[in-house]
Amino acid sequence: MIKKVLGGRPLRAVLVCALGFSLPVAAAEKAPEAESAPAGSEIEQLKRMIADQQRQIDELRRLLLEQKNGADVASTRSVPPNTIEVASTGPIVPPGRSSSLSASSFVALSPEPQTPAAQAGGATDALQKAIDTINGNLRGFRISGDMRFRFDSLTRSANTSLGSSDNRSTPLQRDRERYRVRVNLDKDLFFSDKADRSLAHFHLQLATDPYNNPITMDTDFSGITTRAPFSIAEAYMDFTPLKGLTFRAGRTPELHADNRQFVFDDDVRFNGFHETYRWTGKKNGLFAEIKAAQYILTDPNIQVVPTGSPFVAAGYKVGQRVPSSNMFDQGLTVGSTFGKKWSHNETIAYISVREPNQIQFASTAGGAPLFQNNPILGATLVSALGETGNATTTAGGAVYFASQFHVVRGGFNLNYSGSQWRGHNFPFALFLQGTHNTGASFDQNGYMLGASWGQAARLGDFQLQYQYFYKPANAFVSQFTDDDVGTGAGVNVKTNQIRVNFGLTRFLAWENRLYIQHGIALSNPSINYFLPLQQGYNTQFRLHSQFVFTF
Repeated sequence: MIKKVLGGRPLRAVLVCALGFSLPVAAAEKAPEAESAPAGSEIEQLKRMIADQQRQIDELRRLLLEQKNGADVASTRSVPPNTIEVASTGPIVPPGRSSSLSASSFVALSPEPQTPAAQAGGATDALQKAIDTINGNLRGFRISGDMRFRFDSLTRSANTSLGSSDNRSTPLQRDRERYRVRVNLDKDLFFSDKADRSLAHFHLQLATDPYNNPITMDTDFSGITTRAPFSIAEAYMDFTPLKGLTFRAGRTPELHADNRQFVFDDDVRFNGFHETYRWTGKKNGLFAEIKAAQYILTDPNIQVVPTGSPFVAAGYKVGQRVPSSNMFDQGLTVGSTFGKKWSHNETIAYISVREPNQIQFASTAGGAPLFQNNPILGATLVSALGETGNATTTAGGAVYFASQFHVVRGGFNLNYSGSQWRGHNFPFALFLQGTHNTGASFDQNGYMLGASWGQAARLGDFQLQYQYFYKPANAFVSQFTDDDVGTGAGVNVKTNQIRVNFGLTRFLAWENRLYIQHGIALSNPSINYFLPLQQGYNTQFRLHSQFVFTF
């Protein structure tokens, strides 16, 4: 590409030109070394070449900045007729190796005549995009992630009208600092000449993750000097043999995960399989997506329950085989656009949990050791599964009151892409969801509704959001649902949530969430209906104020 610059700055233009030619020359000079170097040194060579390129880009950016400063002055005068042409820069690519970066990933200086200020500004933007692409791509691998620093405050006054043995009479007051780090690694594995997509994709996520709490990735600012654990949060492969058809296997977010904090917690992950087929129409953004998932929850490996087995407490009989617990989720989503900025989609899904009492059993002191992690980390981890809340047949027991968790789930989303106000975009979203558990006769219908306006994508942006949650005690599995909406109980809660978020940079946002929580139902011993946290505790407040950095 060719760019015109002011003839009054020939020396600077020549420097830019020389810098452009130096990039491919530098790569060519290293070609013999690259061919003869052992395999172990190739990565180091690539790192050095990228570092050299970064220094050259920084020099070019400095020259362009000087050019822009001069252009701001020159723009008030007429452009001199004498101009020279300067070639654009090109990327450094190791000789003899293919690069995952396309030509469009690098700087392309526009040949159209523009004002000097516009020329310099456009080139600077293009350089920034090139740097982002270089940093985000390495031999086909894409690296991304986020870091979150959170202030977490929980407050509830005591209900003094209840006895000291009742947990509703216990006040709560806890302020703590927490952090979460997640790093994603993605790579497209192979392509076909006849396909416009990769046929296989690999994804890995490493995250801070307390090993005994599967519904959070937060680590507290405590533990004296103990190092925080880092673990594999996600690891899966996607296969796309046909356009629109995807098969997934590995450790993955739930099939219908949507970060709405309703049925599933944002941090919960399952081991299993997904199948997805998406059909796209030719008009109005029409689409239909069919999904199915199969998750393996446990593998007890108990062919015969012996006398005195702890599994008897979970409802199994002596001499019976204990099968594995599984969860299946299948659904259909359809949607389209209308007008220039509006879109909608609707989802209907069916969730079925096989052998659900094993989940509740793992939340008791007697059942936790039977589902312990293998001692591969230098320690044997034994901890009861947290976030109880469902009704059980005995106080603190291992058998759910609901005979099954066969949950029908529906959802609706209305989206407006946004309108501009003072240079900032303000999108709008309206969303609602409802569930019905056919495996229970009461306290089985849950719902959530909310609206969001604005975004927090860059400096000066802000977002307002409100949600209301109604999660009764038999609606769905408490151990899998959000632990922020219902602190101390995943279900049997009704909660108002208010969010106010601010954009600070393109990579940094300040987010604030206030949860106002109440209970729904009371225990009823006459029908063997027991709740770990009954209605009757005072209003519970939880505040999250956090800085989120993404890369």
